[in-house]
Amino acid sequence: MTSEIKSVGVIGLGTMGAGIVEVFLKAGIPVVAVDGSSELAERGKGFLVASLDRQVKRGRLDEAGRDALVGQATFTDQLDDLHDVDLVIEAVPERLEIKTSIFTKLDLIVRDDCVLATNTSSLSVTQIAAATRHPERVIGMHFFNPAPVLALVEVITTLFTDEPLVETIRSLAIELGKKPVVVGDRAGFVANALLITYLARAIRIYETGHVSREDLDDAARMGIGFPMGPLTLSDLIGLDVVKEVCDVMYEATKEPSSAPPALLQQMVAAGRLGRKTGRGFYDYGSEAESPADRDAAAFATKVAVFTDTDEGRALAATLSEAGIATTLFDSPQEGSLADTELVLWAIAADDADDFDDDADVERRTQENAWRGELLATLAPSVPVAFLDPNAYAEIGNELADGAPVVALRLHAATKAGRFAEIVRDPEGSDTAEELVAATLAHAGIRSARVRARAGLLVDALLLQHLNDAANMVESGYASVDDIDTAMTAGCGYPQGPFAYIAQLGPEYVAGGLAELYDETRQPAVWPSPWFDDAIAAEQLG
Repeated sequence: MTSEIKSVGVIGLGTMGAGIVEVFLKAGIPVVAVDGSSELAERGKGFLVASLDRQVKRGRLDEAGRDALVGQATFTDQLDDLHDVDLVIEAVPERLEIKTSIFTKLDLIVRDDCVLATNTSSLSVTQIAAATRHPERVIGMHFFNPAPVLALVEVITTLFTDEPLVETIRSLAIELGKKPVVVGDRAGFVANALLITYLARAIRIYETGHVSREDLDDAARMGIGFPMGPLTLSDLIGLDVVKEVCDVMYEATKEPSSAPPALLQQMVAAGRLGRKTGRGFYDYGSEAESPADRDAAAFATKVAVFTDTDEGRALAATLSEAGIATTLFDSPQEGSLADTELVLWAIAADDADDFDDDADVERRTQENAWRGELLATLAPSVPVAFLDPNAYAEIGNELADGAPVVALRLHAATKAGRFAEIVRDPEGSDTAEELVAATLAHAGIRSARVRARAGLLVDALLLQHLNDAANMVESGYASVDDIDTAMTAGCGYPQGPFAYIAQLGPEYVAGGLAELYDETRQPAVWPSPWFDDAIAAEQLG
């Protein structure tokens, strides 16, 4: 088996294959690029040239450099032209019979020491290798689209794979400027096993009809910080591709969470495959919808913010900077709420552990009495929004009978913005909830009105995703570092799943999962045993 890769063949010159060609050319490795016909081969060359032209236009490459790169590639429709390369990577459609047929043919063409790699995103590398005469030289080398941009390469080993070959391919990935993650042969590998299951869950949430596509996507983008919402990302990947990977993973695991949702199957059957067909969850044609003005309702012009935290003070500052007359009550002071139009209660509910001695109890009692006196000056029709719903139990009796109360969860700002969840109350006031939403919107905070369900919307999306990652480590398939690398370098996450767990706290994640399980009784939602060790380590630390 060759230990040094000096020439490469790429089979399949769609956007992925052409991107892989570009990656090797930029690393100074000549490429023989093959597709099924001269027209397809020429189209693949066009993809390469178009990509390089964009870089010339942006000043990242000059014309001479572009021409030199293209000159290092040979485009052909003949597999026989691969007879003397050191490595062949196939990037043809995700059909096992197509891939095994190609590898069987390559057996009779390439040198005995040539490495055969598959770029499959979900199929069994072992089955592909078993179709060859030399399965020990077959390995998975899974790039992510767009290959020239995304850094992750999953290196997939099988029971056949020669051990020295694994290091050769891992080192090659590093030479290409990529971040390799070496894992065994399992449906979906790391990134797709986590990502596609997350997308399937999101689609199931959407198909209930209780959340809009925009709210769902914004919950992920703004509430979590992911680069795209799940429905937008599904459209970009292609709904047929999402379904194919779901099918492969479900066939391998029989996990209901991996099965393609009914809505996804219907959309694929209808030919609504996403961006490539002009219509998926969103429309992308000439008559594509423009974003609706969802936050045009009247907002509160005079707001009172009760808080004892820096977060609450920052919220008051945000409202004030937006031109809303905001009164901050963060310590005992005189005042009145007579002309206030909205109260935001950003004080956490009391916890017995918060009090060290009788003096703490006395202080909180006095503060509650002072706040109660202020609330007595509030007009009965003015909404009070509680950022911690449990706080209502402590102060609710100070409000007038029938006073509109809104439960609100405000998430930390992310790169895309800030997101809040307003909990729908079937017996509450739509007018009050709309006022809260409009006031937050005026201050640049996007909100969604969501059902009173465990996890609401953001945690319902995120926590199960984190649980899948924890179970992957618990099973011994991948390490914490490998998973975080896979999701940041391959999926563009701002941080990996375990960084999210560290940020939220393993006890919070496990507790949220337990609440989701109590509501759904789905076995996959039960907190992974990994959290027991993580919580113990946190308590000891």
